[in-house]
Amino acid sequence: MKMLIIQGHPDQESFTHANAMNFAAVAKEKGHEVQIVDLATADFDSVLRYGYRQHMADESFPKAVQEKIAWADRISFFFPVWWSAEPSVLKGMIDRVFTPGFAYNRRNGKIVKHLTGKKADVFTSSNFGGWYYKMFGNVVSRYKLGIFAYTGIKLNKAYVLGHMDSGVTQEDRQAYIEKCAATID
Repeated sequence: MKMLIIQGHPDQESFTHANAMNFAAVAKEKGHEVQIVDLATADFDSVLRYGYRQHMADESFPKAVQEKIAWADRISFFFPVWWSAEPSVLKGMIDRVFTPGFAYNRRNGKIVKHLTGKKADVFTSSNFGGWYYKMFGNVVSRYKLGIFAYTGIKLNKAYVLGHMDSGVTQEDRQAYIEKCAATID
């Protein structure tokens, strides 16, 4: 299987980064082809400065990520949840990559989905507990309904490790890393 890992934490020393890199290593050990988009090390302007009215001067990073998404069978997103959303660098990447013409089009009032047949995972961590997001909605629902369904991607797995600010032990973190990696066939 061709797997793309999108690591969306801006800090290379973060738990999220370690989880994504472990996931990549396990996928490679299991014989999968793996590519990584690491937003902690990427050098690109994450602000969609003109909306979709005009392209930005440097489209090389978004185009490279689009090529990786087109190549992949499975896309796994790793990021923390801050203020009920992904970090701004990941949001900016989504804005610049999942664009009309690449991810979808509209024709005669209907959405034409260009990424059908792909699966995606969402692996997050948060200071709130999972109960909060089940009650009030969460970023996973937004990804599933607002990005994946719009583009034809099917949600595969979604996990949230809550209470990162208190109550999560090193053993809990390791168990979560192993739980995420266990989703790899």
